[in-house]
Amino acid sequence: MIIKAYFQNLFPFLFITWVLYVICFRFNLIKPKKMAREIVVLYISAFITFVPFFGLSLADLFLSVNPNYSIGSVALMLVLLWPKILDKPLLSTRHLLIFCSWNVVISLTLFSSTLGLMPYDLYALGYSFSWWFIAMALLTLLAIWSWYPLSFIFLAYIAAFNLKVLPSYNFFDYITDGFLFIMSAGVLLFLAFQPKNSIEAEGLRSQAPAASPPTP
Repeated sequence: MIIKAYFQNLFPFLFITWVLYVICFRFNLIKPKKMAREIVVLYISAFITFVPFFGLSLADLFLSVNPNYSIGSVALMLVLLWPKILDKPLLSTRHLLIFCSWNVVISLTLFSSTLGLMPYDLYALGYSFSWWFIAMALLTLLAIWSWYPLSFIFLAYIAAFNLKVLPSYNFFDYITDGFLFIMSAGVLLFLAFQPKNSIEAEGLRSQAPAASPPTP
């Protein structure tokens, strides 16, 4: 399957693109809503990511460090990159906090289980149908009911696992990985040091309806 063969290259590309946008905005090298410049950034990112230097591309280096980047990692990179390209958030601050908190909690739980810090091996449940799949179905329904934007991520876990787009046959590898834990913890720390009033203002903007055009 073509998607399975190239899907793992998506995370390195998104990550390098995000880094380039951070650098560009930090040094005022790119202006929002300048499509031509954004295309240039995406082109440079693709060049840096996929063109091999000395026989090895940057994407290959990423995959050598971690051969399995989860759907959660791809989703978080899209969430972080989206406002830099389209100048509007893909998730509100509240939903981003919930998503990153979920990533940290499930990652710590799985890591503790794998390292033997828990009496039960939760990771082994991901290879075949178990109560964990029922729990994920209930969490997905909860996300659809209460955290609607996050439901797409939970549905993506299930769809990607059924299509086997990742090299792993364990459902937990579609949910999280070590890199996602680090990124989510970093986002939570960043938001924790943000002024509370600025976070609340961002939440109000994300919930406010679009302004109607003035009547002549």
